[in-house]
Amino acid sequence: MREWIRMAKNAVGGMPFMRRMVRYELEKLAAEPWSGALIADFIEGRSGEAYGISRSEKETMVEKFRRCNAGIPSGTSPLVHVALAREIMDVPPDVAGSVVECGVWKGASSASLSLVCERVGRKLWVCDSFRGLPDDGLRRHEGLHTGVYGYYKEGMFAGALEEVRANIARYGCIEVCEMVEGYFADSLKTLRDPIVFAFLDVDLVSSTRDCLRHIWPLLVENAAVYTDDAGDLDVVKVFFDDAWWRETFGVSAPGYVGSGCGLPLNPKCSPLGYTRKRTRFDEAQWQRAPFLYYPEEPPRTKP
Repeated sequence: MREWIRMAKNAVGGMPFMRRMVRYELEKLAAEPWSGALIADFIEGRSGEAYGISRSEKETMVEKFRRCNAGIPSGTSPLVHVALAREIMDVPPDVAGSVVECGVWKGASSASLSLVCERVGRKLWVCDSFRGLPDDGLRRHEGLHTGVYGYYKEGMFAGALEEVRANIARYGCIEVCEMVEGYFADSLKTLRDPIVFAFLDVDLVSSTRDCLRHIWPLLVENAAVYTDDAGDLDVVKVFFDDAWWRETFGVSAPGYVGSGCGLPLNPKCSPLGYTRKRTRFDEAQWQRAPFLYYPEEPPRTKP
């Protein structure tokens, strides 16, 4: 793409039309400038290795993610779907459990996740009211990092159950999906399986708490909960609310990676962040750093 832009500049000099074309291509690159590197790292890396997923399979998977987003209205980009796929494919095959998605709109991310779940042999619980958001009382939501504010209206982001099912059937794998209809406070009570990964795109503080109440106890050790609400600090605060976590689960708040501006999928910001369920310290899952102190090690001598 950069070579194309260079040649175009040299060939047409100051022609207004080509200047607009060059600007258009540059703006597309700027939208997700790290996308190529992150996707290449996913394809070339070890994600899915334990399942025997090849590089070519991951290339095909990424292309299918793009088709999902091209064919279904979506609030998440294919790059977000890649990040979620990596997390699911990193769960060891011998760890039993399902994947849960809460808040699916028209089913674009559900379609992508269903393709991943089909390949790794897991069920995908697709959870939504299928009537849009509940009433939020016209509470103002502010993105401190982006400077954007706005309100949610009851019924926003509605996708009818049959519409979502049809979208997943067309672009994903409906066979691995179990549809869970209703508002989360009640509908998620039906979940019983162990959960190895959860993705919440639910927008509201109340909905986030409802999802966590039912999902957190079912999460296996080291499982991640990703959300698409990293920029909304009111939602993020839920993951640091120690009093609520102790009252609800009897544990300390787990915190949240990506608070305020999301994971580094983009230099400006991304909507994606996560927490992880860790009830005990397992040294094998952590690394040591040469600049930190470890009391059981002999003191270092200066050269």
